[in-house]
Amino acid sequence: MEKSHITISNLSKRFGKKEVLKGIDLTIEKGEYIVILGPTGAGKTTLLKIIAGLIPPTKGHIMVDNQGTRQDITSLPPESRNLAYLPQTSDYSLFAYKNVWSNAIFSLKMKGEKSLPEINTIGNEVLDLVNLRHRYNALPHELSGGMKQRVALARAIATDASIFLLDEPLRALDARLRIILRTEIKKLVTDLDKTTFHVTHDQEEALAVADRILILNEGRIIQFGTPQEIYQRPNTIFSAYFFGVTNLIPVSLKEVQEEKVLFSIGKHTITGLTTYRGTSETPDVSKDEYVLAIKADGITVVPVTETREDGPNEFIGTIKDMYFLGKWSHLIINIETFPKQIVIAIPSTEMKDFELEYDVTIKIDPEDIIHYNEPWDKIKNLEDA
Repeated sequence: MEKSHITISNLSKRFGKKEVLKGIDLTIEKGEYIVILGPTGAGKTTLLKIIAGLIPPTKGHIMVDNQGTRQDITSLPPESRNLAYLPQTSDYSLFAYKNVWSNAIFSLKMKGEKSLPEINTIGNEVLDLVNLRHRYNALPHELSGGMKQRVALARAIATDASIFLLDEPLRALDARLRIILRTEIKKLVTDLDKTTFHVTHDQEEALAVADRILILNEGRIIQFGTPQEIYQRPNTIFSAYFFGVTNLIPVSLKEVQEEKVLFSIGKHTITGLTTYRGTSETPDVSKDEYVLAIKADGITVVPVTETREDGPNEFIGTIKDMYFLGKWSHLIINIETFPKQIVIAIPSTEMKDFELEYDVTIKIDPEDIIHYNEPWDKIKNLEDA
């Protein structure tokens, strides 16, 4: 098995009395594309800056495999770490008075390790890689946001750094360009076999490009896994909420059977599966408060002419609001005695079948329910944050 490229052990950072990173442990393989996701203040940029060597950790170590030799880079200056850091700035740290060519080869020239012919060859190669050779003489103010980002990437590639640190690289771009450029960046660094850390607030961006996603909150790792694992099996209420699970419902534990778990919601009973839960713990019958996480696209809905419930996990509700969101639309459903309204996602082509105040039957598949043995006030804390 190939050695890990980067190992981060018990990494913590304190600014005064505030601890912004708390015992971070990570093992990253060579060439992995890691997306760091979390709310403002989670510690994402601080983690990136510590890896870059721009700020020291309070404790912990960063080990990097350098051509088969393990090296502790925790105390090394940035220029000795063989990495490229693209900070969170609107100008991508380009020199305003230097053209594309000069910006792209700047770091390479400063290192002083290559001859001028070698620098020229590498400069042409990296500008070809980012499709900007034809704009080699343009100044940054003459470039679009996407072009500026590609120049910054070209400069990073030119140094032959083995690790890329990208802090909100697509933040300043419009939605269409973000989608195009995120694909270009992922393909480029993957083809070059670069280990990459990419910080973002955008869940869709994370799902689209990550090999693995690291969710941070309040300086701690909440979950670390593939996009599929995190989207389908969020391990905490926070992960579920942060990844867009719109239905977090407080319930009471009613009964644990061999393969099923029954919960009380007002006058209703809802059934989940013991084998599909947010944690590895067996439901604890001594604890009453649970939270169900149900994705908006995990609920089916049909109009009804009779107000009756036909089977397990089928409920009658009334449409209280409707939102058109492009390809998908949301229905806001009120169900009697449910503590919260339910959000259901449907294809917008089906909106014609529904109107406000329509009675509908909703059906929830037990396999789409994740349950957490958490106090109900955690939902309010998340929604108030």
